[in-house]
Amino acid sequence: MLIFSIYYLIDLYILFIYITFMYKEIYIDENYLVIFKEHGVYVINDRNMEHTPLIDILRKDYGGEIYVCHRLDAGTAGVMVFARNKKAHSYISKLFEENKVQKYYIAITSKPVFSQTLMLPIAKKNHGKYSINFKSGKKAVTSFYNASYNSKGALIVAKLFTGRTHQIRVHLKALKSPLYYDFLYNKKIDDKRLSLECIYLSFYDKFLNKMLIFKTDISEFMNNLIKTLELSTEFVYQYVYESEK
Repeated sequence: MLIFSIYYLIDLYILFIYITFMYKEIYIDENYLVIFKEHGVYVINDRNMEHTPLIDILRKDYGGEIYVCHRLDAGTAGVMVFARNKKAHSYISKLFEENKVQKYYIAITSKPVFSQTLMLPIAKKNHGKYSINFKSGKKAVTSFYNASYNSKGALIVAKLFTGRTHQIRVHLKALKSPLYYDFLYNKKIDDKRLSLECIYLSFYDKFLNKMLIFKTDISEFMNNLIKTLELSTEFVYQYVYESEK
């Protein structure tokens, strides 16, 4: 009985830690909730769900009306925007569909890529993977900029012009420079966290009649890898703001 109680308390502690570090609030108003999502957090239910998805936690913390507007892979961290009513959900969802939301990511890879804009169509393959497919693939456009690199690895800034599933991951794989940590497109590892983070998101809000701009600090997971590979974050936001001019 005592052993059962100890294991029960341990499970409760693990659940508490998981929920506590799932997200951090960045911004909130009557229409939007903007958060930082941690690596390894599922936004919606997964087939083999072991933990409560983020959307359920947000609806509990902020009230029932919270709507998912876009996706981040569970292994990817970064800025996410949720709608707090149906009008805002309809509006922001349309912006995402029309690629009118600006998004920048940082990616850590094993080697640098040439700074370039890549236009390669992506299609679903199998076992949850996607690949470049010129026959059935959908248009996918990404710009890449080298922020820092050495013989150990590279820190890359990526701007999305389209929002295909696994877009950055598949494009980097096509450039023979996959994410440093990517269990699908690089070495098979048990850790499902990806060395990928959305650091910047902006869009024009018709309700406030102004641009809303959100950025987040680089996650601890990414910072630790950056330090291990002796990379620099000095020029990360320089690429973001220069390309916005």
